[in-house]
Amino acid sequence: MKRRAFLQLLGASGGGLLLSAKAAPAGLDVGYYLRIWPDNSMLFTFTHFEMGQGVATAMALVFAETLGVRLDQLKVAPVASTADGRYTLGGTGGSNTIKNQYQPLRRGATLARQALLAAAAERFGQPAATLQVAEGQVRDPASGRAASFGELAERAVALAAPPATAAEFEQRKPELAPAGAPSAGAPNVYADAIVRGQHPYGLDRRLPGMLVAVLARSPRHRGRLLRFDASRALAIPGVKAVFRIDGAHEAQRGVAAPATRFSTQDAVAVLAENSWAALRGREALQVEWEAPAVRAGGEDTASWSQHLDDRLASAQPLLERGAAVSGSSLEARYDYPFQAHLCMEPMNAVAHHQGTRAEVWVGAQSPGWWRDHLSTLFGIPVTIYPQFAGGAFGRRYYMDTALEALRVSAAAGNLPVQVLWTRSDDIRHDHVHPHSRQAYRAQLDGQGRLASFAHTETRAYFGDASGEIPWFAYDSAHYRYAFAECQSSSPLQGGAWRSVVANAWAFGQECFIDELAALAQQDPLQFRLRQMASGAPQAAGRRYQVDQQRQRRVLEAVARLSGWASSSVRGRGIAAYPYLHGDSYCAMVVEVARRDGAWRITRVVAAVDCGRVINPDGARQQIEGGIIWGLSAALHGGLQLRAGAVVNSNFHDTPMLRLHETPERIEVHFVGSPEAPPTGLGEIAPPVVVPALANALYAATGVRQRQLPLTLD
Repeated sequence: MKRRAFLQLLGASGGGLLLSAKAAPAGLDVGYYLRIWPDNSMLFTFTHFEMGQGVATAMALVFAETLGVRLDQLKVAPVASTADGRYTLGGTGGSNTIKNQYQPLRRGATLARQALLAAAAERFGQPAATLQVAEGQVRDPASGRAASFGELAERAVALAAPPATAAEFEQRKPELAPAGAPSAGAPNVYADAIVRGQHPYGLDRRLPGMLVAVLARSPRHRGRLLRFDASRALAIPGVKAVFRIDGAHEAQRGVAAPATRFSTQDAVAVLAENSWAALRGREALQVEWEAPAVRAGGEDTASWSQHLDDRLASAQPLLERGAAVSGSSLEARYDYPFQAHLCMEPMNAVAHHQGTRAEVWVGAQSPGWWRDHLSTLFGIPVTIYPQFAGGAFGRRYYMDTALEALRVSAAAGNLPVQVLWTRSDDIRHDHVHPHSRQAYRAQLDGQGRLASFAHTETRAYFGDASGEIPWFAYDSAHYRYAFAECQSSSPLQGGAWRSVVANAWAFGQECFIDELAALAQQDPLQFRLRQMASGAPQAAGRRYQVDQQRQRRVLEAVARLSGWASSSVRGRGIAAYPYLHGDSYCAMVVEVARRDGAWRITRVVAAVDCGRVINPDGARQQIEGGIIWGLSAALHGGLQLRAGAVVNSNFHDTPMLRLHETPERIEVHFVGSPEAPPTGLGEIAPPVVVPALANALYAATGVRQRQLPLTLD
């Protein structure tokens, strides 16, 4: 298939592939996830969400290694839409994509490989077991003959019809082909298009006759629209209409899972021919909002902080084992504040409500769930066309963007509409990382071991009576965890943010463990290892167990790799924490030194156990990116509240990590077994780097910083 024809087909399908007999010869579905053309062009279809984390490349590598092709022989594209019943579009989050899809991808590639081998065996008159597969060909060593996959595809399908549905695929259990040697690494399959500005994102989506809308939303969560004057907005050239859009509060609609709750605000939509006119029209609006009732949590940063103290006092135990004992004790509180996502590509969605059906083009971390829920809300079939996204890490799990766009499209007379968010919209109406305040109290026995460890937390979002228990790796004769939710009184809508609950847990726990090491007058590394002498798994609620031996392994590795025992660096800190959603473990050492009157991060060393590493290049980038993400939150994160609304508005008051603040060296080492299955990677680094930095700053200055943002000055 010619490149131009392929790109035309790719562009026509919203990022997937829409076959047209006129545009190119028909390809054939072989096995599962794979389409092959007669000229040996091949398309690998992936079912999860690419938001810059490189999951498309990793999935394609797993598939290619098992199938017997080079990665550069595969075109890689997402499933075109949720209407494609052959595939199930899985949710992307919790560092679970490769962990959960590793075996299905190998099964799909094995089905294709077996079918192609059967076709080649028939052609060559040789047993399939004697044939060799490499680089998109099947070879017969006895005769020297070879046939490409493209030549074999039609007969392969005739001999072994591929699964027609996801359910049928789940019933196929072939003996898996060998996984092949671990990959030496591969660049992102979209890297060339990205650096050339040619990679399509949701913001690039255009439909014939499409109009553009921006929304003026209530500045306060669940504030109500009283009235508006659109006369000045309608006078702006290009503005077509201005109308009201009612908010939706899905947490009140019986949606059970906390991760699926979302809200949209009451809003005024400005519909225009282009984005410039729509933005100018919104600036010209005169809008009056009715504020919601004053919440128990207060209306500004100070009153919210006082409310958190009140909630801590009301926390109820969710887990207690052993009996409290006396001994030398220590208490401390740690704060991880609200955090914005700061996606490089602000939120957006294109929707076309057509009366009896609807279509939405949007970057979605759970498109299948969006389709089903939106279909229920609107009472019509809804098709989602997943788009590539420039960042998300939890934010695009929530369908407020699609819901707004569909409502605007319907109100506009069933016209196709693109709803755009500005950077300020993104920050002030985000589904923010929940604020967590944590109180710790511990006792040490006469040998400097944990005799009691009590952890009390109040957290906005991701918490209720059956919530998760912190992932605590250490031995303690007594352990107690108490919790109080504060989302119901929060002035902000909570949501998923990279590494979710692990961020606050790791920050508080690993800094407090450092405080206990100082109390015991022990080296921070040796103190941690002494508290894991049993080697026994530690229960963490109903769902998880912390593997103490894997936690020890990454700690010992990072100590060795950083030169912990021999280093003369004074300003260094250590921390370790698992990410049990993805079943991985990480430890880090951070070093700081004085530069130009302030402390600067000179070195970060990370040891990571994520099982088999699929793509070393991408894996290393995930850890490096996670370190930068975590440091941005540590040094600049946190949202300020005034009169119930977010004060922050852009990168000037919510900056990302600056170049001069970036670590001078980042060293990433993978220490898991290559024979183990792959586990999650995307969310392991941010929780660990923050306490490691805080501990390094204490070592350098003698001052404990127990709340974010930390200061280097």
